[in-house]
Amino acid sequence: MNDVYRVLPAGTGAAPELVRRAGSGATWATTVTGPTDPAGTSPDLMIIELPAVHALSGFTSSWGLEFEPRSLVADEQVVWEVTSGRSSNGALPWLAAETDAGVVVVTVHWSGNWRFVITPGSDGTQIAVGLHPEGQLVILAEDEQLRLPEVSVAVGETPADAGAALAALLSGQVPPSAAGLLTEWNHWWPYEDAEIDEATFLAEATVAADLGLEVAVLDAGWFGRPEANSDWVAERGDWHRVNTARFPHGLAWLAAETRRRGIAFGIWIEAEAIGPGASVATEHPEIVARTDDGPLGYVCLGSPAGRTHVHDHVARLIDETGARWIKWDFNLDPGSGCRRDDHGHHADDGLLRHYLGLYAVLDRLAAAHPDTVFEACSSGGLRIDAGLAAHVDGFFLSDPDWTEHHLTCLWGAARLLPPRQLLHWPQSEWRGEHRFQKVDYSGTLITPAAFDTKIRAAMLHRFGISVRLTQLRPDLRERLRHHLRVYERSVRPLLVDGLLRPLTDQPLREEKGHRQPAFQLTSGDEHVVAAFLLPPQWSWAPILPTDLEPQAHYEVRDLDTDQPLGVSTGADLSSVGLPAPGGSGTSGWWSVRRQR
Repeated sequence: MNDVYRVLPAGTGAAPELVRRAGSGATWATTVTGPTDPAGTSPDLMIIELPAVHALSGFTSSWGLEFEPRSLVADEQVVWEVTSGRSSNGALPWLAAETDAGVVVVTVHWSGNWRFVITPGSDGTQIAVGLHPEGQLVILAEDEQLRLPEVSVAVGETPADAGAALAALLSGQVPPSAAGLLTEWNHWWPYEDAEIDEATFLAEATVAADLGLEVAVLDAGWFGRPEANSDWVAERGDWHRVNTARFPHGLAWLAAETRRRGIAFGIWIEAEAIGPGASVATEHPEIVARTDDGPLGYVCLGSPAGRTHVHDHVARLIDETGARWIKWDFNLDPGSGCRRDDHGHHADDGLLRHYLGLYAVLDRLAAAHPDTVFEACSSGGLRIDAGLAAHVDGFFLSDPDWTEHHLTCLWGAARLLPPRQLLHWPQSEWRGEHRFQKVDYSGTLITPAAFDTKIRAAMLHRFGISVRLTQLRPDLRERLRHHLRVYERSVRPLLVDGLLRPLTDQPLREEKGHRQPAFQLTSGDEHVVAAFLLPPQWSWAPILPTDLEPQAHYEVRDLDTDQPLGVSTGADLSSVGLPAPGGSGTSGWWSVRRQR
């Protein structure tokens, strides 16, 4: 089906070149050679030419509403874009076009502002893919070359097929890492910065180690003024200052004590940000991103000084603490970026150069610290894209994480990225208020079956959790221990090169969408299928796996108990389905393995 579309040059005139191909997916890139017009050239990447499109769809995205499905008109010109300065704050850089010849999905590998212009015509439809020009003009000197952000295209008979082909293609660009798929505990939601201190962190790390979790991540609240009430938002950027009111022995001591308890240490940093109360803005004004209206609240990585500053602070943290995990957050919108002309970039390409600088800094850090996981977060899931995916180990999907919302996000994310690059916690215990997040894992109201559903929903990809482990009800603590063993035995090995495919339509927030979502994680001839009942549905419909050889025989096992449930042909499993969970269970997962 690779002949469904054609890739054509865009405004720069440079011909796109094939970068990689896998199955029905392909990645293309355009290289521009200077000199350009001194005023800059529009960052047009390429044109995707398709047959007539009869349906267009994408995802809008905002805080707590990531991966919200959106249908677009197909019979008139549509501009689908983001201008916030973060790739998925507004919409995801992903588009599905349905034609009579197949479904085509397109994504642009970029973390800043992007634009798709979809234009129907008498002979078909064209999708012009580019970057938004404000702050991202291409300005090159004589003989200077710049390879513009890549564009990936995948084709399938159905939207699910095309999304799976895209995720398979992008799995080929996942950075190699010696760190592995570590499991984590993170302090944030139960404690935030208000209640975390070294005694609390170490008490939780002790329980995390006993359960078998592999890294304890210290989130925001460790830096800034030595006062218990210092505010992490205001003091972002002062990474050289440890809040000794909360952590009187310092970070190196804390990390060593964490490891002494049998678990690795990780740490959060919003390395690009400069809070309004941070001293770094006055101590190092040369790194601050600015427009004519004032500072933008972040370090300009288009500046050599900015890149050095950010790199050195993160490298120092890793060296000082031996951190096996860096959670790299970004909680602001840079808009069209820095307009300074004394930063090593021009006034009209500040955002372009910032993100190229970010990629370079991440690559340098990862090369020097191959045993460290680099997790990308941005107010939850507001900077998720195939561009950043080539430079980090994984993405945090969203700040809220109640089960229904998580499965909504997971359904969308699986149509872009492989599961080894996805991370979302089971429903966290929030210290603050959120109408859907309220849960108490220490009390008597939650049933083991409900707990199982929340945990299993977040175990089809990288696994982390943010609850008060020290207060976890004893029977639930043992259930979590059990789930971790199942994950390590039967799920994590499939994540190394596996793909996650939704088997149903998308569930949606607030009891909308599909109410029995199911997913299939596949690596070779091994599959894990998981299904969930969401209110108001309380009875099981058939759970149908996919991509099985009709005549081959498959052993089915209950993943929870590891008990065999029988042997069936692929044809029978795909038409009759898997045995439904019994009793009052609202989730189930199965191993489906081809017999040889």
